[in-house]
Amino acid sequence: MKTNLLKGVQFKFLMIFIFSIICTSLMMIVFQIILSKLLHLSDHDLARIEEQYTFLYFLVFLTFTTITFMVFSRTIIRRIEQLNAYANSVKKGNFDSLIEIKTNDEVGELSRNICLMVETIKDSLEKQKQSEQVRNEMISNISHDLRTPLTSLSGYIELAKLNLDNPSLCHDYIEILEAKCESLKNQVNDLLEYANLNYKNINIQMEKVNVKGLIEQVMIDFIPQLEKDSIQFALDIQDEKLYIHADISLFVRLLQNVISNGIHYGKSGKKIKVEVLLRQSNVIINMINYGEAIAKEDLPYIFERFYRGEKSRNEHTGGKGMGLAVAQSIANLHSGSIDVISNEIETVFTISIPRYEKS
Repeated sequence: MKTNLLKGVQFKFLMIFIFSIICTSLMMIVFQIILSKLLHLSDHDLARIEEQYTFLYFLVFLTFTTITFMVFSRTIIRRIEQLNAYANSVKKGNFDSLIEIKTNDEVGELSRNICLMVETIKDSLEKQKQSEQVRNEMISNISHDLRTPLTSLSGYIELAKLNLDNPSLCHDYIEILEAKCESLKNQVNDLLEYANLNYKNINIQMEKVNVKGLIEQVMIDFIPQLEKDSIQFALDIQDEKLYIHADISLFVRLLQNVISNGIHYGKSGKKIKVEVLLRQSNVIINMINYGEAIAKEDLPYIFERFYRGEKSRNEHTGGKGMGLAVAQSIANLHSGSIDVISNEIETVFTISIPRYEKS
């Protein structure tokens, strides 16, 4: 943003310089008038004195002009000094100090830019602090979630070794060990998938996909679970010819994670509904369940990795808090988004993806 020339520091210094010369000239004239009155000097005498002491007159004029210039430019210099003091304060780590901005000249613009830079640095440090906290929590959660199945594996292996002479009991232990190993493998796969999605270590194969067909294909896999829990399913599509540009395998994973979450936490509502509609240039997929509402304090964090509203982290009462984080990462990779609203009547996960447009 360019500063108005008439409001700039350069113009202000020029005006101060001109004003200083005018003031000094007036002072010299007044001084000569007073001197001529006191000493009764004629104009000829004054001209002779000026000619004789030209160099002295010049030094006096230069001195008074400099002093006047310094006096009238003091305000600008003070603002620059304050800005420098503010910068030094920030350099020492004091990001809470403030600087007052009163003008629209270059100094004011510089002050605004420095304030914005300080706010950016402050936000960056805050995010870094939060990231460090999340990382520590992540390490703690991973340690907890991996230690539990590993301890269980170790225990059943010891039991199997102690009961080698009992084939039937050993067979039961082996089945349990296989189930624990499968759970552990799935957990590690979730971690790897999340890391790959967020660090872009994945090849995305985008293609034209019919939304209705994709959702129906995904829901087929959930039919046994829906029947087991006596959950009704409804599909409401505004336009059966809505298409998106997506990686099929990734988008299937997104839908699976959201639907699975809805079935698990909304089974008490006995109904799952999927709505598909077009809003401006985006395809909107609403996954609706009618179970218990998500607590207000949990809503802001529902898509964070390892976050679970159920705090015990028991594998029998929920997953490992990765499903919705993976779903959000997939939505972001498709230039889309995923949000949630929840109340006593329903919980709605809204997936928004750009509609496929023919080029």
